[in-house]
Amino acid sequence: MAQDGPVFHAGERAVQARAEVPGDWLEKVEGFVRSEMPQQHRDFFESLPMLFLGLLDSAGRPWCVPVFGPPGYSTSPSPDTLALQRVPILSDELNLEWGPGASVGIVGVNLSNRRRNRLNGRVRQASDDAMTIAVDQSFGNCPQYIQVRSMDSAGDEPSVATSRCSNMDDPAVRRIVESADTFFIASRTAGPLEGGSAGLDASHRGGRPGFLGINEDGSLSFPDFSGNRFFNTLGNIESDGRVGLFIADFVSGEAVVLTGRATIDWSPGRTSAFKGAERIVDVVPEEVQHATDTLPVTAPLAEPWPALEDTGTWDEAQLAALKNDGYRRFQVASKQQESDDITSFYLTPADGGPLEPHIAGQFLPLRLWGEDGPILRSYTISQGPNGRDYRLSIKREEGGLVSRRLHDRFAKGDVIEIGSPAGDFVLDDSTQPIVMLSGGVGITPMMAMLDGLVAAVGNGAPRREVYFIHATRNSASRAFRGDLETLAREHDWLHLFTAFSAPGAGDRLGDTHDTEARLSMEVLAELLPFGGYQFYLCGPEGFMRALYKGLRDVGVDRSHIHHEFFGAGELDEPEEVASAVVLPTRATVSFVHSGTQAEWTEQSGTLLETAEAAGLSPSHNCRSGKCGTCATRLLSGDVHYTRRPLVNPGEDHVLTCCAVPMNGRVEVDL
Repeated sequence: MAQDGPVFHAGERAVQARAEVPGDWLEKVEGFVRSEMPQQHRDFFESLPMLFLGLLDSAGRPWCVPVFGPPGYSTSPSPDTLALQRVPILSDELNLEWGPGASVGIVGVNLSNRRRNRLNGRVRQASDDAMTIAVDQSFGNCPQYIQVRSMDSAGDEPSVATSRCSNMDDPAVRRIVESADTFFIASRTAGPLEGGSAGLDASHRGGRPGFLGINEDGSLSFPDFSGNRFFNTLGNIESDGRVGLFIADFVSGEAVVLTGRATIDWSPGRTSAFKGAERIVDVVPEEVQHATDTLPVTAPLAEPWPALEDTGTWDEAQLAALKNDGYRRFQVASKQQESDDITSFYLTPADGGPLEPHIAGQFLPLRLWGEDGPILRSYTISQGPNGRDYRLSIKREEGGLVSRRLHDRFAKGDVIEIGSPAGDFVLDDSTQPIVMLSGGVGITPMMAMLDGLVAAVGNGAPRREVYFIHATRNSASRAFRGDLETLAREHDWLHLFTAFSAPGAGDRLGDTHDTEARLSMEVLAELLPFGGYQFYLCGPEGFMRALYKGLRDVGVDRSHIHHEFFGAGELDEPEEVASAVVLPTRATVSFVHSGTQAEWTEQSGTLLETAEAAGLSPSHNCRSGKCGTCATRLLSGDVHYTRRPLVNPGEDHVLTCCAVPMNGRVEVDL
């Protein structure tokens, strides 16, 4: 039949105009909205185990609920008809209207291949257990933000869905909402619903877990990503504002089902944390239901939408708002002496906000300010995630500008600026035994990983044998002895071994330490039968190079050797290089502060190496973009990073250890 009236109603056209959708494009796509279902849409709706319907309750409020049944419950006897031999779940509990003449919006999503189609219509016939829908509009949607799920059969048809009244403070509700990567939304236009372009819609939204946020006042917010530019849902919100959400746990079958009022926030500030987002939608719930047995199948996540990683979450947005140029103010909650030269600093947010999560083994960029500007360093977080604080266990280096300053000047209550946790020196996810090999202050990531393992085992994770092997001078320089010995008494899977290279007068072999030698392959050979381990290395450069080479020489595959290395170059791994770019064959590099100028060529290496070749001695540590020590102000010119740095050097600064000139002249403040 012919399409009656305009394809897009006034609310949709208003949003399209606000979004500056070209008029010729709208004329072109109007043909995509049909008054009948093409055969592929008919076949599609018949093949799905469930459909999601938008229906009104007796008060005119929209709700979004699924309908499902055994194969054949959904049929299309004609292009303008969809017959359902089941009725939507919770119909009676929510007082949903689905009798003859009632408006209905439907979205069908194949969660195994990302196909999605929609239709709007009116109920033509209804009985106690069936409904027939006359199609007003039928159209397809793109696959964006649909997560592929493994559609595992749940066995027998699930029991009848039940629900209870709830609110956004309910822990079960918060768990479902805050972990959701998918939800379905129903919306309506204002005034009487007459079918066609003036009716009821059901749609789909997807994002990273956490993209649907709960605000302090109990309202919800979600980013609206770039899509097909029809703006059916947003047009309804512009017109009326009433919406219904169905937020499912695809594994347990639970769902949060709510109705409320939505508004659109067009301000660009709120969208900046969500790549691809163009607006924010805020929803104030008016009624919330916690429902069980809402789905016919279990559907665990199999493959997220490919472009999902950078889309952001509300937790990340909140944390980003607390930062200044990528750094945030923390205060020293306490200090604790761990050895003669290592002190732990416990840091908590000075702004009272939440702690940014980290993975055990990662490091934390730190920024202090000196007379010449920011001073950047990175230190390993020496404990697993706890949601309360970060612990940085820092060795006082006699020539260390920052470590001496922290040890000598910083006390409880003093403020330090820190960036986001970073680094990939974290535990693998295998079940193989673990050998942790640390020297000196290299013990810090091992303590964090061990802390994380203890917590994981306590939460039911499988046990893994751990050989915690540490080398240091003597008891005076040995950190965390008490903590480690307590853990070893509590967990029989943890085995401690300590090597002292220069025992003190009070040290006793067999009591304070297990061997009096530098840690070597010969020592390890007596302790471990080699084979089937995951090795983790961290410590001084010579210590790591010797052990890495020794492990490789006895046949340990490099994929089983993990390391945090802050020396020049890598152990024997190829450097991670960025995508190819066209670099100048020659460039002039001016080190303005020292009044030195050097010619750079392709053989000169990084700006740091160029400065050293010119006789300068700039600050540096890792030489791999991990620590931020070499950060220097870039006065003019452009640079290219030969490897991806893990630390943000700050505005107008450059990490000289991994940067090269991008044009013929570069000036840096060295």
